[in-house]
Amino acid sequence: MTRGTFVRALLATTAGVSLVAGLTACSEDRTADTNDDAAPATTAAANVADCPNDIFACAMQTSLADLLPEAPTTATGEPIVLGMINQENTPVGSYPELSSAATSAAAMINEYFGGVNGRPIQIEVCNTQFSPEGSTSCAQKFVEQGVPAVLGGIDVFGTGISTLEENGIPFIGGVPVSFTSVKASNSFQWSGGSWGATIAFAHHAAENGAKKVAVAYPEFESSIDGAMRAKSVLEAAGVTEIQMIPYPVTATDMTSPIQAAASTNPDALIMLAADMGCAGTFDGVATVGITAQVYVVGACASPTITKAAGPEKTNGVIFNVEGVVEGRGEDMDFALYSAAAAKYGNFDPVGAGTVSFRSFINLWSVLLELDEITPDAIMSTIKSKTDAPSFMGHPYTCDGSAMPDFPAMCAPQEILVQMRNGELTQITDWIDVGKLPGVSL
Repeated sequence: MTRGTFVRALLATTAGVSLVAGLTACSEDRTADTNDDAAPATTAAANVADCPNDIFACAMQTSLADLLPEAPTTATGEPIVLGMINQENTPVGSYPELSSAATSAAAMINEYFGGVNGRPIQIEVCNTQFSPEGSTSCAQKFVEQGVPAVLGGIDVFGTGISTLEENGIPFIGGVPVSFTSVKASNSFQWSGGSWGATIAFAHHAAENGAKKVAVAYPEFESSIDGAMRAKSVLEAAGVTEIQMIPYPVTATDMTSPIQAAASTNPDALIMLAADMGCAGTFDGVATVGITAQVYVVGACASPTITKAAGPEKTNGVIFNVEGVVEGRGEDMDFALYSAAAAKYGNFDPVGAGTVSFRSFINLWSVLLELDEITPDAIMSTIKSKTDAPSFMGHPYTCDGSAMPDFPAMCAPQEILVQMRNGELTQITDWIDVGKLPGVSL
Protein backbone atom coordinates (compact mmCIF):
# COMPACT_ATOMS: atom_id res chain seq x y z
CA MET A 1 0.00 0.00 0.00
CA THR A 2 1.40 3.41 -0.94
CA ARG A 3 1.40 6.19 1.63
CA GLY A 4 -1.22 8.10 -0.42
CA THR A 5 -3.47 5.04 -0.49
CA PHE A 6 -2.98 4.55 3.25
CA VAL A 7 -4.05 8.10 4.08
CA ARG A 8 -7.05 7.98 1.75
CA ALA A 9 -8.13 4.62 3.14
CA LEU A 10 -7.82 5.93 6.67
CA LEU A 11 -9.99 8.95 5.91
CA ALA A 12 -12.55 6.81 4.14
CA THR A 13 -12.85 4.04 6.70
CA THR A 14 -12.61 5.76 10.08
CA ALA A 15 -16.09 6.55 11.33
CA GLY A 16 -16.70 9.27 13.86
CA VAL A 17 -19.07 11.97 15.00
CA SER A 18 -17.88 15.57 14.89
CA LEU A 19 -17.62 17.58 18.05
CA VAL A 20 -20.59 19.92 17.81
CA ALA A 21 -19.68 23.38 16.63
CA GLY A 22 -22.07 24.79 19.20
CA LEU A 23 -19.60 23.95 21.96
CA THR A 24 -17.32 26.69 20.73
CA ALA A 25 -20.13 29.20 20.77
CA CYS A 26 -21.17 28.10 24.26
CA SER A 27 -17.59 28.45 25.47
CA GLU A 28 -17.46 32.02 24.18
CA ASP A 29 -20.75 32.78 25.90
CA ARG A 30 -19.50 31.34 29.18
CA THR A 31 -16.36 33.43 29.03
CA ALA A 32 -18.46 36.53 28.48
CA ASP A 33 -20.59 35.67 31.50
CA THR A 34 -17.66 35.00 33.82
CA ASN A 35 -17.99 38.29 35.71
CA ASP A 36 -21.78 38.25 35.96
CA ASP A 37 -23.52 37.39 39.19
CA ALA A 38 -24.50 33.74 39.17
CA ALA A 39 -28.19 32.94 39.00
CA PRO A 40 -29.69 31.39 42.12
CA ALA A 41 -28.89 27.69 42.23
CA THR A 42 -31.79 25.28 42.07
CA THR A 43 -32.28 21.54 41.97
CA ALA A 44 -34.40 21.71 38.84
CA ALA A 45 -33.34 19.63 35.89
CA ALA A 46 -30.64 21.34 33.84
CA ASN A 47 -29.35 20.98 30.33
CA VAL A 48 -25.99 21.80 28.81
CA ALA A 49 -26.97 25.39 28.03
CA ASP A 50 -28.00 26.02 31.65
CA CYS A 51 -24.73 24.94 33.22
CA PRO A 52 -22.93 28.30 33.24
CA ASN A 53 -25.84 29.91 35.10
CA ASP A 54 -26.74 27.12 37.52
CA ILE A 55 -23.77 24.98 38.40
CA PHE A 56 -25.46 22.99 41.14
CA ALA A 57 -28.46 22.03 39.01
CA CYS A 58 -26.03 21.11 36.26
CA ALA A 59 -23.98 18.95 38.64
CA MET A 60 -27.11 17.08 39.71
CA GLN A 61 -27.36 15.77 36.13
CA THR A 62 -23.78 14.52 36.04
CA SER A 63 -21.97 11.40 37.20
CA LEU A 64 -21.29 13.24 40.48
CA ALA A 65 -24.97 13.42 41.48
CA ASP A 66 -24.74 10.70 44.14
CA LEU A 67 -21.89 12.56 45.86
CA LEU A 68 -23.72 15.88 46.19
CA PRO A 69 -25.70 17.38 49.08
CA GLU A 70 -29.44 17.84 48.66
CA ALA A 71 -29.03 21.57 48.09
CA PRO A 72 -26.17 23.94 47.29
CA THR A 73 -23.88 24.01 50.32
CA THR A 74 -20.90 26.25 51.00
CA ALA A 75 -18.01 24.72 52.94
CA THR A 76 -17.11 26.78 56.01
CA GLY A 77 -15.05 24.57 58.31
CA GLU A 78 -11.32 24.25 58.83
CA PRO A 79 -9.62 24.02 55.41
CA ILE A 80 -8.04 20.82 54.17
CA VAL A 81 -4.75 21.97 52.63
CA LEU A 82 -3.43 20.05 49.63
CA GLY A 83 -0.23 20.70 47.73
CA MET A 84 0.22 20.85 43.96
CA ILE A 85 3.46 20.64 41.99
CA ASN A 86 3.42 22.13 38.51
CA GLN A 87 5.71 23.78 35.94
CA GLU A 88 4.80 27.35 35.04
CA ASN A 89 6.34 30.47 33.50
CA THR A 90 9.43 28.89 31.98
CA PRO A 91 10.62 29.34 28.38
CA VAL A 92 10.73 25.59 27.77
CA GLY A 93 7.15 24.99 28.84
CA SER A 94 4.46 26.55 30.98
CA TYR A 95 1.26 24.79 32.02
CA PRO A 96 -0.79 27.16 34.20
CA GLU A 97 -4.03 25.64 32.91
CA LEU A 98 -3.29 22.51 34.95
CA SER A 99 -3.14 24.54 38.16
CA SER A 100 -6.18 26.59 37.16
CA ALA A 101 -8.21 23.47 36.44
CA ALA A 102 -7.48 21.94 39.86
CA THR A 103 -8.15 25.15 41.78
CA SER A 104 -11.34 25.70 39.76
CA ALA A 105 -12.59 22.25 40.73
CA ALA A 106 -11.83 23.00 44.39
CA ALA A 107 -13.58 26.37 44.23
CA MET A 108 -16.70 24.78 42.72
CA ILE A 109 -16.76 22.04 45.33
CA ASN A 110 -16.27 24.52 48.16
CA GLU A 111 -18.98 26.90 46.95
CA TYR A 112 -21.67 24.42 45.95
CA PHE A 113 -20.91 20.87 47.12
CA GLY A 114 -19.95 21.43 50.77
CA GLY A 115 -16.26 20.67 50.34
CA VAL A 116 -15.38 17.48 52.23
CA ASN A 117 -17.94 17.00 54.98
CA GLY A 118 -18.25 20.75 55.39
CA ARG A 119 -14.54 21.51 55.20
CA PRO A 120 -13.26 23.58 52.26
CA ILE A 121 -10.30 22.37 50.24
CA GLN A 122 -7.37 24.72 49.81
CA ILE A 123 -4.76 24.04 47.11
CA GLU A 124 -1.30 25.54 47.38
CA VAL A 125 0.52 25.47 44.04
CA CYS A 126 4.30 25.26 43.92
CA ASN A 127 6.20 25.98 40.68
CA THR A 128 9.18 23.76 39.89
CA GLN A 129 10.66 26.40 37.57
CA PHE A 130 11.68 23.48 35.32
CA SER A 131 14.44 22.19 37.56
CA PRO A 132 14.98 19.02 39.63
CA GLU A 133 15.95 21.21 42.58
CA GLY A 134 12.69 23.12 42.23
CA SER A 135 10.69 19.91 42.21
CA THR A 136 12.43 18.65 45.35
CA SER A 137 12.01 22.02 47.06
CA CYS A 138 8.27 21.97 46.39
CA ALA A 139 7.94 18.50 47.86
CA GLN A 140 9.98 19.38 50.95
CA LYS A 141 7.74 22.39 51.52
CA PHE A 142 4.65 20.18 51.50
CA VAL A 143 6.28 17.58 53.75
CA GLU A 144 6.97 20.31 56.29
CA GLN A 145 3.36 21.51 56.04
CA GLY A 146 2.09 17.99 56.67
CA VAL A 147 -0.35 17.91 53.75
CA PRO A 148 -2.24 14.61 53.28
CA ALA A 149 -1.73 14.59 49.49
CA VAL A 150 -0.04 16.48 46.66
CA LEU A 151 -1.66 16.96 43.27
CA GLY A 152 0.36 16.74 40.08
CA GLY A 153 0.47 19.11 37.14
CA ILE A 154 3.50 18.56 34.93
CA ASP A 155 6.83 17.89 36.61
CA VAL A 156 9.39 16.94 34.00
CA PHE A 157 11.99 15.72 36.49
CA GLY A 158 9.79 14.12 39.15
CA THR A 159 12.42 14.39 41.88
CA GLY A 160 9.84 15.77 44.28
CA ILE A 161 7.76 12.62 43.92
CA SER A 162 10.61 10.61 45.44
CA THR A 163 10.75 13.03 48.38
CA LEU A 164 7.02 12.59 48.91
CA GLU A 165 7.40 8.79 48.63
CA GLU A 166 10.08 8.79 51.32
CA ASN A 167 7.64 10.60 53.60
CA GLY A 168 4.59 8.49 52.76
CA ILE A 169 2.61 11.25 51.01
CA PRO A 170 0.55 10.35 47.92
CA PHE A 171 1.15 12.12 44.61
CA ILE A 172 -2.15 12.37 42.77
CA GLY A 173 -2.68 12.75 39.03
CA GLY A 174 -1.56 15.35 36.54
CA VAL A 175 0.24 14.50 33.30
CA PRO A 176 2.89 11.84 33.98
CA VAL A 177 6.11 12.65 32.11
CA SER A 178 8.82 11.29 34.40
CA PHE A 179 9.65 7.67 35.16
CA THR A 180 9.10 8.40 38.84
CA SER A 181 5.53 9.54 38.21
CA VAL A 182 4.61 6.18 36.69
CA LYS A 183 6.68 3.89 38.92
CA ALA A 184 6.65 5.35 42.45
CA SER A 185 4.56 3.49 45.03
CA ASN A 186 2.91 6.73 46.17
CA SER A 187 1.91 7.92 42.66
CA PHE A 188 -1.56 7.49 41.17
CA GLN A 189 -2.15 8.57 37.57
CA TRP A 190 -5.35 8.90 35.54
CA SER A 191 -3.49 9.64 32.31
CA GLY A 192 -1.33 7.62 29.97
CA GLY A 193 1.01 10.56 29.46
CA SER A 194 3.26 10.49 26.42
CA TRP A 195 3.45 6.70 26.71
CA GLY A 196 -0.27 6.26 26.18
CA ALA A 197 -0.31 8.63 23.21
CA THR A 198 2.68 7.08 21.44
CA ILE A 199 1.51 3.51 21.92
CA ALA A 200 -2.03 4.33 20.78
CA PHE A 201 -0.67 6.05 17.66
CA ALA A 202 1.49 3.05 16.80
CA HIS A 203 -1.41 0.65 17.26
CA HIS A 204 -3.73 2.76 15.11
CA ALA A 205 -1.20 3.20 12.30
CA ALA A 206 -0.57 -0.55 12.14
CA GLU A 207 -4.29 -1.38 12.35
CA ASN A 208 -4.92 0.90 9.39
CA GLY A 209 -2.35 -0.67 7.12
CA ALA A 210 0.78 1.45 7.53
CA LYS A 211 3.83 -0.43 6.28
CA LYS A 212 6.43 2.27 6.91
CA VAL A 213 6.28 4.36 10.08
CA ALA A 214 8.53 7.18 11.30
CA VAL A 215 8.67 8.07 15.00
CA ALA A 216 10.22 11.43 15.96
CA TYR A 217 10.87 11.98 19.66
CA PRO A 218 12.82 14.31 21.97
CA GLU A 219 15.99 12.99 23.58
CA PHE A 220 14.47 12.79 27.03
CA GLU A 221 14.42 9.59 29.07
CA SER A 222 10.66 9.01 29.26
CA SER A 223 10.08 10.11 25.65
CA ILE A 224 12.75 7.70 24.45
CA ASP A 225 11.10 4.89 26.40
CA GLY A 226 7.69 5.74 24.96
CA ALA A 227 9.10 5.78 21.43
CA MET A 228 10.76 2.39 21.97
CA ARG A 229 7.47 0.94 23.19
CA ALA A 230 5.74 2.32 20.10
CA LYS A 231 8.38 0.60 17.98
CA SER A 232 7.79 -2.64 19.87
CA VAL A 233 4.01 -2.40 19.34
CA LEU A 234 4.54 -1.74 15.62
CA GLU A 235 6.86 -4.75 15.34
CA ALA A 236 4.38 -6.95 17.18
CA ALA A 237 1.74 -5.87 14.64
CA GLY A 238 3.99 -6.87 11.74
CA VAL A 239 5.39 -3.47 10.75
CA THR A 240 9.02 -3.95 9.75
CA GLU A 241 10.06 -0.59 8.28
CA ILE A 242 10.30 1.72 11.29
CA GLN A 243 12.44 4.86 11.34
CA MET A 244 13.38 6.24 14.77
CA ILE A 245 14.28 9.96 14.73
CA PRO A 246 15.57 11.55 17.96
CA TYR A 247 15.84 15.32 18.22
CA PRO A 248 17.05 17.77 20.94
CA VAL A 249 14.58 18.11 23.80
CA THR A 250 14.63 21.92 23.62
CA ALA A 251 13.96 22.08 19.87
CA THR A 252 10.93 24.04 18.69
CA ASP A 253 11.66 23.98 14.95
CA MET A 254 10.67 20.49 13.84
CA THR A 255 11.70 20.88 10.21
CA SER A 256 14.85 18.73 10.54
CA PRO A 257 13.26 15.62 12.08
CA ILE A 258 10.33 15.92 9.66
CA GLN A 259 12.73 16.16 6.70
CA ALA A 260 14.50 13.06 7.99
CA ALA A 261 11.16 11.26 8.15
CA ALA A 262 10.15 12.39 4.67
CA SER A 263 13.33 10.91 3.21
CA THR A 264 11.92 7.40 3.71
CA ASN A 265 8.41 8.18 2.37
CA PRO A 266 6.56 6.83 5.43
CA ASP A 267 2.86 5.96 5.54
CA ALA A 268 2.60 7.41 9.04
CA LEU A 269 4.59 9.94 11.08
CA ILE A 270 4.31 9.94 14.87
CA MET A 271 5.52 13.28 16.25
CA LEU A 272 6.22 13.54 19.97
CA ALA A 273 6.21 17.29 20.41
CA ALA A 274 4.13 19.50 22.68
CA ASP A 275 3.77 23.06 23.92
CA MET A 276 6.13 25.24 21.84
CA GLY A 277 6.89 22.27 19.59
CA CYS A 278 3.28 22.08 18.38
CA ALA A 279 3.53 25.06 16.04
CA GLY A 280 6.92 23.83 14.89
CA THR A 281 5.39 20.48 13.98
CA PHE A 282 2.51 21.95 11.99
CA ASP A 283 4.85 24.39 10.24
CA GLY A 284 7.42 21.68 9.55
CA VAL A 285 4.89 19.30 8.01
CA ALA A 286 3.65 22.09 5.74
CA THR A 287 7.15 23.23 4.80
CA VAL A 288 8.44 19.76 4.00
CA GLY A 289 5.21 18.79 2.28
CA ILE A 290 5.07 15.36 3.88
CA THR A 291 1.99 13.39 2.84
CA ALA A 292 2.08 10.72 5.53
CA GLN A 293 -0.69 10.44 8.10
CA VAL A 294 0.55 12.64 10.96
CA TYR A 295 -0.05 11.83 14.63
CA VAL A 296 0.53 14.56 17.25
CA VAL A 297 -0.02 14.50 21.02
CA GLY A 298 -3.33 15.85 22.30
CA ALA A 299 -1.79 18.92 23.96
CA CYS A 300 -1.36 20.31 20.44
CA ALA A 301 -5.11 20.03 19.79
CA SER A 302 -5.83 23.06 21.96
CA PRO A 303 -8.01 25.49 19.97
CA THR A 304 -5.52 28.28 20.67
CA ILE A 305 -2.77 26.28 18.96
CA THR A 306 -4.78 24.82 16.09
CA LYS A 307 -6.45 28.14 15.23
CA ALA A 308 -3.06 29.85 15.15
CA ALA A 309 -1.71 27.15 12.84
CA GLY A 310 -4.73 27.32 10.56
CA PRO A 311 -6.88 24.62 8.96
CA GLU A 312 -4.52 23.91 6.08
CA LYS A 313 -1.78 22.80 8.48
CA THR A 314 -3.97 20.87 10.92
CA ASN A 315 -6.61 19.22 8.75
CA GLY A 316 -6.28 15.43 8.87
CA VAL A 317 -3.93 15.37 11.88
CA ILE A 318 -4.74 12.70 14.47
CA PHE A 319 -4.49 13.49 18.19
CA ASN A 320 -4.97 11.48 21.37
CA VAL A 321 -7.50 12.46 24.03
CA GLU A 322 -8.45 10.83 27.32
CA GLY A 323 -12.18 11.43 27.25
CA VAL A 324 -15.01 10.63 24.89
CA VAL A 325 -15.59 13.30 22.23
CA GLU A 326 -18.51 11.65 20.48
CA GLY A 327 -21.71 13.18 21.87
CA ARG A 328 -19.80 15.67 24.01
CA GLY A 329 -22.23 18.42 22.99
CA GLU A 330 -24.82 16.82 25.28
CA ASP A 331 -22.38 15.53 27.91
CA MET A 332 -23.30 17.03 31.28
CA ASP A 333 -19.94 16.12 32.84
CA PHE A 334 -18.08 18.10 30.19
CA ALA A 335 -20.61 20.93 30.46
CA LEU A 336 -20.01 21.14 34.22
CA TYR A 337 -16.25 21.17 33.70
CA SER A 338 -16.56 23.89 31.06
CA ALA A 339 -18.77 26.00 33.33
CA ALA A 340 -16.29 25.68 36.20
CA ALA A 341 -13.43 26.60 33.86
CA ALA A 342 -15.24 29.77 32.81
CA LYS A 343 -16.43 30.79 36.28
CA TYR A 344 -13.29 30.15 38.29
CA GLY A 345 -10.31 29.73 35.98
CA ASN A 346 -11.05 31.35 32.64
CA PHE A 347 -8.90 28.74 30.87
CA ASP A 348 -9.64 26.86 27.66
CA PRO A 349 -11.58 23.72 28.61
CA VAL A 350 -10.27 21.84 25.57
CA GLY A 351 -6.73 20.96 26.55
CA ALA A 352 -4.55 19.53 29.30
CA GLY A 353 -6.70 21.07 32.04
CA THR A 354 -9.08 18.12 31.74
CA VAL A 355 -6.41 15.87 33.27
CA SER A 356 -5.86 17.83 36.50
CA PHE A 357 -9.59 18.62 36.86
CA ARG A 358 -10.32 14.88 36.58
CA SER A 359 -7.55 14.06 39.05
CA PHE A 360 -8.94 16.46 41.63
CA ILE A 361 -12.52 15.25 41.26
CA ASN A 362 -11.38 11.64 41.61
CA LEU A 363 -9.40 12.53 44.74
CA TRP A 364 -12.38 14.44 46.17
CA SER A 365 -14.60 11.38 45.74
CA VAL A 366 -12.04 9.35 47.71
CA LEU A 367 -11.80 11.96 50.48
CA LEU A 368 -15.58 11.76 50.94
CA GLU A 369 -15.20 8.07 51.85
CA LEU A 370 -12.68 8.61 54.65
CA ASP A 371 -13.39 8.90 58.36
CA GLU A 372 -9.97 10.46 58.86
CA ILE A 373 -8.02 12.17 56.08
CA THR A 374 -4.48 10.86 56.27
CA PRO A 375 -1.90 9.99 53.59
CA ASP A 376 -2.17 6.27 54.41
CA ALA A 377 -5.97 6.30 54.23
CA ILE A 378 -5.90 8.06 50.86
CA MET A 379 -3.36 5.66 49.38
CA SER A 380 -4.98 2.47 50.64
CA THR A 381 -8.41 3.58 49.42
CA ILE A 382 -7.18 4.47 45.93
CA LYS A 383 -5.22 1.20 45.67
CA SER A 384 -8.39 -0.73 46.46
CA LYS A 385 -10.24 0.68 43.43
CA THR A 386 -11.12 -1.60 40.52
CA ASP A 387 -13.01 -0.25 37.50
CA ALA A 388 -13.98 2.78 39.57
CA PRO A 389 -15.67 5.70 37.81
CA SER A 390 -13.29 8.45 36.69
CA PHE A 391 -14.71 11.89 35.94
CA MET A 392 -14.70 12.45 32.15
CA GLY A 393 -12.36 9.50 31.77
CA HIS A 394 -12.00 5.75 31.48
CA PRO A 395 -12.85 3.71 34.63
CA TYR A 396 -9.73 3.23 36.69
CA THR A 397 -7.95 0.39 38.48
CA CYS A 398 -5.06 1.28 40.80
CA ASP A 399 -3.73 -2.14 41.76
CA GLY A 400 -0.75 -1.81 39.43
CA SER A 401 -2.15 -4.00 36.64
CA ALA A 402 -3.37 -1.39 34.14
CA MET A 403 0.00 -0.82 32.44
CA PRO A 404 2.95 -3.25 32.37
CA ASP A 405 6.12 -1.83 33.98
CA PHE A 406 4.27 1.28 35.21
CA PRO A 407 2.23 0.39 38.32
CA ALA A 408 1.22 4.00 39.03
CA MET A 409 -0.89 4.23 35.89
CA CYS A 410 -4.51 3.62 36.84
CA ALA A 411 -6.18 4.55 33.54
CA PRO A 412 -3.75 4.79 30.59
CA GLN A 413 -6.44 4.18 27.95
CA GLU A 414 -6.63 6.58 25.00
CA ILE A 415 -9.13 7.73 22.37
CA LEU A 416 -7.99 9.10 19.01
CA VAL A 417 -9.58 12.05 17.24
CA GLN A 418 -8.91 13.63 13.87
CA MET A 419 -9.11 17.26 12.85
CA ARG A 420 -11.62 17.57 10.02
CA ASN A 421 -12.59 20.97 8.70
CA GLY A 422 -11.77 22.64 11.99
CA GLU A 423 -13.57 20.12 14.21
CA LEU A 424 -12.27 17.19 16.21
CA THR A 425 -13.90 13.95 15.11
CA GLN A 426 -13.66 10.82 17.25
CA ILE A 427 -12.25 7.98 15.16
CA THR A 428 -11.69 5.24 17.75
CA ASP A 429 -13.23 3.86 20.89
CA TRP A 430 -11.01 3.47 23.97
CA ILE A 431 -7.66 1.89 23.13
CA ASP A 432 -6.44 -0.16 26.09
CA VAL A 433 -2.76 0.57 25.54
CA GLY A 434 -1.63 -1.49 28.52
CA LYS A 435 -3.00 -4.67 26.96
CA LEU A 436 -1.50 -4.34 23.48
CA PRO A 437 1.05 -6.90 22.24
CA GLY A 438 4.59 -5.53 22.45
CA VAL A 439 3.83 -2.82 25.00
CA SER A 440 6.19 -4.24 27.61
CA LEU A 441 9.93 -3.94 26.94
